[in-house]
Amino acid sequence: MKTKGKGQNLSDEIYNLLKAQILNGKLAGGEKIPEESLAKQFGVSRTPIREAVRRLGEYGLVSIKPRCYAEVTTISEKEAKDIARVRIHLECLAVDLITPQSLENNIRNLARCSAECQYALDIGDRALSFEQDSQFHLELIKASENSALINLYEHLGAKIQQLRITQNLYGIALKDYTIQHEQIMRLLREEKKEECKVLLYEHVMHSPYPEGLAL
Repeated sequence: MKTKGKGQNLSDEIYNLLKAQILNGKLAGGEKIPEESLAKQFGVSRTPIREAVRRLGEYGLVSIKPRCYAEVTTISEKEAKDIARVRIHLECLAVDLITPQSLENNIRNLARCSAECQYALDIGDRALSFEQDSQFHLELIKASENSALINLYEHLGAKIQQLRITQNLYGIALKDYTIQHEQIMRLLREEKKEECKVLLYEHVMHSPYPEGLAL
């Protein structure tokens, strides 16, 4: 039993390491997962490594080639744009559905994710900041209290993580990006939904809101 527990812990550790390396760009799209070097680094067989890779595959960050190898999933420019367009419309729908009461029910979780995202960025943990940003936007969707919308958005989780990698934000741009969480919450509190949706568009698409576009 102890050996099994140790293996599970190692698998978790390897999973977290690989996930961080993918999300911070150290392992790029199309790059093979280095199973042999990981086995040497952790002093283990490939069993816990393959378990970690399997979980990454379920998350959508890794593509597993049968009887061959695993590689970091690639995302095309067109797919990235498609994901971003779907995502912004889902989040804007959530804004339309949020009521003062549902916001009150969920504001603590939104504020916590916003603070943790900023903290992760301040300490230089880019992967963690991405994850907390993802959680902030999931909490925004949850504030709609619409189960169908929440389920749809959760299925996009891994793709949204990959979208962040392709957008490749660094330094000041990423800091500005995380500060917008506070602005989104303020606009929601003030019930300025149209302004909030414009900001969400700029936040997700990283480009100015097109004049005349309806969200």
